[in-house]
Amino acid sequence: MKSSIKYFLIVTFGFGSCIVNAQNVVIKHQPEHPIIEKTDSKKALNFDFIISNSSKDTMRLTRLEVRLLDKNKRLIQQKFLDNNGTAPSINTIPEIQWNGVSQRLIFNPFHEVHSATHQLEYLFTFNNNIEVKETVVPMEYNQLVDFNLPLQSKVLVYDGHDFYSHHRRFDYEFMPIKQLGFNGNFMRYAYDFVVLNAEGKQFTGKGENNTDWFGFGSDVTAVADGEIIAVETNQKDDKSFDIPSLKANPMALYGNYVVIKHDTDVYSMYGHLKNESSKAFKIGAKVKKGQKIGQIGTSGSSFFPHLHFEMRNNISHDAEGLPSYFSNYSIFLGSTQENIKKGTVNTGDIIQSK
Repeated sequence: MKSSIKYFLIVTFGFGSCIVNAQNVVIKHQPEHPIIEKTDSKKALNFDFIISNSSKDTMRLTRLEVRLLDKNKRLIQQKFLDNNGTAPSINTIPEIQWNGVSQRLIFNPFHEVHSATHQLEYLFTFNNNIEVKETVVPMEYNQLVDFNLPLQSKVLVYDGHDFYSHHRRFDYEFMPIKQLGFNGNFMRYAYDFVVLNAEGKQFTGKGENNTDWFGFGSDVTAVADGEIIAVETNQKDDKSFDIPSLKANPMALYGNYVVIKHDTDVYSMYGHLKNESSKAFKIGAKVKKGQKIGQIGTSGSSFFPHLHFEMRNNISHDAEGLPSYFSNYSIFLGSTQENIKKGTVNTGDIIQSK
């Protein structure tokens, strides 16, 4: 990760003058080289800025500009958020003030990029006149393994990892999370899949019981060949977990889970599985693409029966998520359907493996 420092300015506050040194503002981005994800005809960037203020003075972000450059460093596009108007666009960012010595995480708000983008230059303006630059160089991601969807039923992508998704907005600078040891977003590219019946419904009645949900107990299958490197199957389907245990085992969030290694630093994780549905598997077991590895449950941090699926680069507290491109599935668009040879799925999509 890089840090950028620029300018030295004197700023006048309501109670007199004080020196605000831009060298006290440090900006880093994480991951160091954000992955460019291809979604339909667009490209998306999913990363965060960590901004530290080491002075005792209040810092407020008043403008954020981005310049998209091609491989020759020629300008493609320029966009900004600022504090102009009665409903300023800078308020797209929830936390824009640093009260003295503090550190905050900001989710990159410019999440769609032109396909020719090679580099991005961000200009942060604090208190209207302190400017700090940060350069971001993203990278293309080449998925070497073909993945099938982890469920064979028709499913709703209840929540993916778009700009509005809770998976995208995992704030590992939030102190209760940070104290548990997390320092990366392991679910940066995660999905919550919910099984639908023929009428497109998720449950019967009010959905108060696990068995009201059509997906409860549905088979979960390996997306590709690999080796199981972590498994838990003894947790109850009671939508609970021991929060302090995350300090020793970050995977405890998911209750029952299976993690499969497919390649170096490429792991698939299947969470909130049904109690004892993976009891036949031990660490080191080899599995094949499409092989049943568990069933949908409500173990761990789960509000209702669903499969939490994610790709990641390790299973420790510093894990970062990876994109996933699936092969041979259909997307349902009302009364029609489209067959996809390989692509991403997004929040709200109704899909089924072929």
